Amino acid sequence: MRRDIPQVGMTYNAMNREGIYDLKEIAKEYHSQQQYLENSNLCSFNRYLKNSSDARAEVFTSSNPNSINCSVWSINHYLGLNRHPDVIAKAKEAIDIYGTGCGTSAMSGGHSHLHKDLQKRFAKIFNKEECLLFSTGFTANASTIATLCRGSETIIMIDRDCHASIVEGCKTSNSKFIPFKHNSVEDLEKKLKQYAPRHVNTLVVVESAYSMEGDIAPLKEISELKQKYNFLLYVDEAHTFGFYGKGGAGLCNELGVANEVDFIMTTLSKSTASIGGIIATSKEFASFLRWSNAYLFQAAIPPADAVVVDACLDLIQNDPNLIASLWHKTKYLRQKLIDLGFDVGNSSSPIIPVYIRDPEIIKRMEKDLFEQGIFTVAITYPAVKSTEVRFRFIINNSHTMQDIDSLIKILYELGKKYDLIQ
Repeated sequence: MRRDIPQVGMTYNAMNREGIYDLKEIAKEYHSQQQYLENSNLCSFNRYLKNSSDARAEVFTSSNPNSINCSVWSINHYLGLNRHPDVIAKAKEAIDIYGTGCGTSAMSGGHSHLHKDLQKRFAKIFNKEECLLFSTGFTANASTIATLCRGSETIIMIDRDCHASIVEGCKTSNSKFIPFKHNSVEDLEKKLKQYAPRHVNTLVVVESAYSMEGDIAPLKEISELKQKYNFLLYVDEAHTFGFYGKGGAGLCNELGVANEVDFIMTTLSKSTASIGGIIATSKEFASFLRWSNAYLFQAAIPPADAVVVDACLDLIQNDPNLIASLWHKTKYLRQKLIDLGFDVGNSSSPIIPVYIRDPEIIKRMEKDLFEQGIFTVAITYPAVKSTEVRFRFIINNSHTMQDIDSLIKILYELGKKYDLIQ
């Protein structure tokens, strides 16, 4: 790997300094890092889209009044339904009928019949007795786990690569949580043997597909462990709902393990192009979770957003070409990148990582990509280890084959420039 590339200065690494405890000093270090990145034109998190989420957009930075027309690869609208004319028409109609925000939480009058009907529809999709509709996927995870796990009698075991919302729920609970090696059934079983007998309750939390790696969990093997160990299984289907399983019902459905899963979660901000989170479970657990802080106190999603989800579900269940098109584009891009010699890890979902493994190179590549009309975000420390830095290219049904071929061409040129491929 090349080492003649100019090194990012000490200011960029300031947040890694040890021995700083004063909050003002910590904030100052973060600000210094941001200023350095902005002055070096290496700052991606101040970029924004003129007309919001789409496969192509005019992208601005706070320091440059001129936009760059880019293909966008960092957004999770897998099926592209946020721009579907039927969805937009129904959202407009819903605003005329139901107004905008709800103004309060589900438990104090924030839900309309739209919200209740949506909960019933998801219960049927996931083949569970009940569903609860939360305001975001993040709070669905964080609040549910925190509510379930309230003391030392419960142990939580999570895949080490679980989403921040899951980790937040674990931290907020009063229970001990133990990470196990990513997708390692062997390590999970080892920890179940060690810890489960000491606790009244054990909760195992995994994602069906992981947002940073794009790989899928061994759900069958994990669910089979329930025959040997007494635990509750929680599966986050945020990155599989809508395009795995019959009618897009998710990976648990596709693998035939939904009945073994005690809690199925999904977000509504991805395949269904809206906002919110769903927890599907038994009647008893649903009664328990209605008293979670997020369900009690967080304002409900606007009625129009519930209508958007319903419209998206109609399209997903009635138009198989939506899912087929997404998978065609996903397999095409992944195979082209593999053929060129890029490291895409074990990805098998529409999230395709490209591992760079060098924090200096990835920031410069991010800048090069942006200048050539490719908008994506470098995944760096602390989101991942410094040796595992990567890009993620998330396929959206609105991407054209021309968009994909252009991305492949530019990545090939940069891969040669930075000695990442032969």
